[in-house]
Amino acid sequence: MKRIPTLPLCAALLFAACVEKPQKQATPEGAAFKSSGALKDDEKGEVVARIGDRSITLEEFERRLNQQSPFARARYNSLERKREFLDSMIRFELLALDAEAKGYDKDADVQLARKQAMVKRLSSEELTKLVKLDDITDAEAEKYYNEHLGEYDKAAEVRASHILLKDEAAANALHAELSALAAREPFKAREAFADAARQKSEHAATREAGGDLQFFGKPGESRAERAPDAPPLPPAAVADAAWAIEKVGDLAPAPIKTSEGWHLVQKTGFKRPYKRELAEVKTSIKNRLFREKKSAAMEAYVQKLKDSAKIQIDDAILGKAEATRGGPVPGMGPPIFGPGGPQPPGAGGPFGGRGMPGMPGGDGPEGEAPHGEEPPQ
Repeated sequence: MKRIPTLPLCAALLFAACVEKPQKQATPEGAAFKSSGALKDDEKGEVVARIGDRSITLEEFERRLNQQSPFARARYNSLERKREFLDSMIRFELLALDAEAKGYDKDADVQLARKQAMVKRLSSEELTKLVKLDDITDAEAEKYYNEHLGEYDKAAEVRASHILLKDEAAANALHAELSALAAREPFKAREAFADAARQKSEHAATREAGGDLQFFGKPGESRAERAPDAPPLPPAAVADAAWAIEKVGDLAPAPIKTSEGWHLVQKTGFKRPYKRELAEVKTSIKNRLFREKKSAAMEAYVQKLKDSAKIQIDDAILGKAEATRGGPVPGMGPPIFGPGGPQPPGAGGPFGGRGMPGMPGGDGPEGEAPHGEEPPQ
């Protein structure tokens, strides 16, 4: 079967649905339309219009109408305006029937869009029931807080860079040179120190990083945690020298002697201490636990479906697939299941998009961060 160009059709449908027709002669108000949203059961199935064998019921009309924005809905408060909206629905149905007659309903992209719409409805009406924010208790939030005190009670930290030289005379000469430059052009001090470290430092672990020792706490006092890829903690004498420096960008008064040699030390950053009490962060903790539980529930739901399905994968054939260059077609592609539910690539929300006439409407703690880095002075 010849592939049918789906996107031009979609564009035509959307265009046809949005175009307004000239206003007709006003018709006296009647009982044919209701817009209160409080339809009785026997009114819901009343037929507003027929297009061949296809009927538009009063319930469907109201549903489509109420999928519009509040501003748009306010326009359709007269029989004349309701007829305009109904006309857009009729034109949409005519185009849909014509597309189906020409085989567009069998197109792969159309079938995919149908699946996406079903998954969106499943997500909104079924998967959202798996976990609710109200399910997260105060006790769970308190437990998380006590187990992650490091996120909410942080000691002060300093960041420094160093240059290691084995020769004392060379260390003193370089210290004098860098100190003079820092006094003369303070805004170039950190860049000059990093360049000198890369060129002259004899400390292999930090040389390529410009001598950066990253953040560390006060020797013997700090609870600060370091990243797994951080360089080793500096010798205590180097750390003490860094803590003694007053301003970011300044150097220690003289090279520091250790068993490794002579260290030139520069202060490059500072984080102030802070502490957040449970009452301040309880809401953010509950939101975090909710997202985690929602993600876990979604994974469990999908895993259950996998376990009950007969899934066979041929890696040899899979390996033949090649991704073409260029971006994906918006809204197309398989949905991605994540913490926020199923979303297709490029979508702003779960199969996002806003309604149109005639179409269904379509980490540290959060908040203030006093534990920030002090800017250069």
